[in-house]
Amino acid sequence: MIQNLLSKICAKFFVVLLLASMLLIQAQAQMGIENLPIGFGVGCDPLTYNRFTGSYHSNLYIGNQVGSNVLLAWGQNMLTYTTGVTGDILAPVFVSTASYAGIPYEVRSSSTGGGGGQSVMGLRTSSKLYIFGDPTNISTITSMVNFGGPNLPNVKSDVSLKLPAGVTIADVAQFAISPTAIAIVTNAGHVYILTKVLNMQGDKAVAGPAVWHHVVQSSGAFLTGVVKFSLSSSGAFALTSSGKIFYWGAPANVSGTANTVTSYNYAYDMSAQIPSGVTVVDLVAIGPATKPNTLFLLGNNLKVYSCGLNTLGILGVNNPTVTFNQTTFQPVNGLSNIVRIDGNTEAGLYTMGAMSSTGHVFGWGDGVASMLGIAAQSSFTATYTNTTPVDIYGVGGFSDFSISGHFTIAFFTNLALNIDQYWYVGHNIGGSIGIPSNVTPVISNAATAKLNAPATISFDCSNTQPTLTISGALSPFSACADQPSNSQTISILGINLTNDVVIVAPVGFEISLLSGSGYSNLITLSGTGGLLASTNIYIRVSAGSTGSVSGNLVFSSSGATTQNLPISATINPLPVIASVVGAARTGPGSVTVSGTVTPSIGTTIDWFANPTGGATLLGGSLSYATGIISSTTTYFAEARNTTTGCVSSTRTPVIATINGTLFAGSIGSNQSYCVGQKLDTLQSLVVASGGTGTITYQWQKSIDNSSFTDIIGATSIYYNPIPPTQTTYYRRIAITLADGSLASNTITIIVNPKPVVDFTL
Repeated sequence: MIQNLLSKICAKFFVVLLLASMLLIQAQAQMGIENLPIGFGVGCDPLTYNRFTGSYHSNLYIGNQVGSNVLLAWGQNMLTYTTGVTGDILAPVFVSTASYAGIPYEVRSSSTGGGGGQSVMGLRTSSKLYIFGDPTNISTITSMVNFGGPNLPNVKSDVSLKLPAGVTIADVAQFAISPTAIAIVTNAGHVYILTKVLNMQGDKAVAGPAVWHHVVQSSGAFLTGVVKFSLSSSGAFALTSSGKIFYWGAPANVSGTANTVTSYNYAYDMSAQIPSGVTVVDLVAIGPATKPNTLFLLGNNLKVYSCGLNTLGILGVNNPTVTFNQTTFQPVNGLSNIVRIDGNTEAGLYTMGAMSSTGHVFGWGDGVASMLGIAAQSSFTATYTNTTPVDIYGVGGFSDFSISGHFTIAFFTNLALNIDQYWYVGHNIGGSIGIPSNVTPVISNAATAKLNAPATISFDCSNTQPTLTISGALSPFSACADQPSNSQTISILGINLTNDVVIVAPVGFEISLLSGSGYSNLITLSGTGGLLASTNIYIRVSAGSTGSVSGNLVFSSSGATTQNLPISATINPLPVIASVVGAARTGPGSVTVSGTVTPSIGTTIDWFANPTGGATLLGGSLSYATGIISSTTTYFAEARNTTTGCVSSTRTPVIATINGTLFAGSIGSNQSYCVGQKLDTLQSLVVASGGTGTITYQWQKSIDNSSFTDIIGATSIYYNPIPPTQTTYYRRIAITLADGSLASNTITIIVNPKPVVDFTL
């Protein structure tokens, strides 16, 4: 039977709901009691995992006595199991601390049924693991010599020295018992199975009923990171810290197809079957010996999903056909805001239960002995089909519950009476209800029982150690020097928390709750009532990292197993713009700018109009043709490594220059002189301008103002003319390589003849 009974999803999530629960007025329950409030006191030891187990008619409970864990027992054969003296215990009593060593951390049990209520019980303390109960049932599980005793004080009950090789009691995080197997989960999430059922071994090995089997995956690698575990009579179901789910054992619909034939002797990764967008927070497998298993998931969306055969309506999808085989996980009808699930495979029963955030307890499937509160289903030999969940007690306010053999029990603290109580429905035999005066064999109306112990006992005790669940996987990062990398995302879910969750990034990395901002090397998250809803964490390589960096992203919270998520990154150097070449032209048109890069191989240039941001004008080219532009424009070159995607730290400006039309300037002035006189210098009145490139000059002359020839050596902006012998015309040519030549205005030097004296007159 699945005995994961008290999750702080319940015990602490209700802190937030306390006021609302006290204000809500519910319909009266069968006994006429209104919605029950929940009380809170000092919690138990934070390592307490599973504090209640009900096996057919036998009960063990880890209570809280002023902050210390105490063990109580009641029900059929419990005097036998806890003391060695034959008999039942009719009301909860303390189990003598002389019977066990250490602090009680976890209790588990199972039964194959029958009027005698034969059970196998388990107790994990801070220093020991005890297995005790019916010897025949223990021998059904394993043939290991002296594994388990008939009662708790018996020396054979201490199996601490019979754990798997290399595993000590300090390594054990949780354990489970079914009628056919005992399993332990270590702090590192390894799973070991002790069983006579070949396929439940989960190690691909031949049958070995007297040895522990170390569960492996299909590849042969050990299954690790398990944080939630469910064990039926024929199958096992596990959830890992990375959010994956694995199944092994009898046939189940592990791959989205109907399967009633193929069994699995290794952990089959069926994570692909998780409903889209859902993070799994708990799971249950139900199936008696040799039968196919029906599987259940609780999602972070607080919905329950089922998959498999619909035996006795166990799928909860309002289908009465017992042979209906649901191949994929589908929501159970009418359930929402569910914070805990529990299942029952005792004596081959198919019964499931769920508790909502307001403390209502729902059940579906087989309702034998009125264990779903339905009076018409009072027989404990008949079977019943309940295809949709029913509200078992009709009220909310419960903090914990269990589907246990032939009964359902739910815990609460009655603030009005200031005592801890539980409600009980189902088969009452051997004192299993815990009230000596009530001998009614079947309880269909919820019977309120108080814990028959000193008033210092409290139900406010965590049965589940704080748990951090990490979902998602990180690929190795590839980052660029001096720049943060792109982010990757994982999510974290915390349940049963007693303190904040602290997330620390290793050197070279940074984390945030937002994808684009708020990064640092540490985040502290506070849950509500012990629950941290699934929260996205964004991880990236921090700017300034160099070389190769690696480490663990560490998730921790008081009492929880610290989760280490390995991350690594390669830091790639940035390419560089080695040089740029601008371009110019005269007047509107297209010019081509270019650049060179380092390293030259595998690096290209992307061209932009802005120094930062903006769209790419042209990508992947060492040159850029601007298109037609009419004014000088600055463009920006960014180097990019085509393999790593890294870009230069800054963009380099490149200027495309548009010059005005070439203007030749003007010269002056005209002169008139007589041969033999001195000439004035031909001046540059206005220098040449515009055009593209360096302007040079060439002076020319002509005697007809039509055909001009270059004056050798006359290349200054002015010209000292050699006196002509006849009237001559001069001009200055402005020249650029891009624009050619352009002539200035023309000036004239008039040569006057010398006067002649006529002496003949």
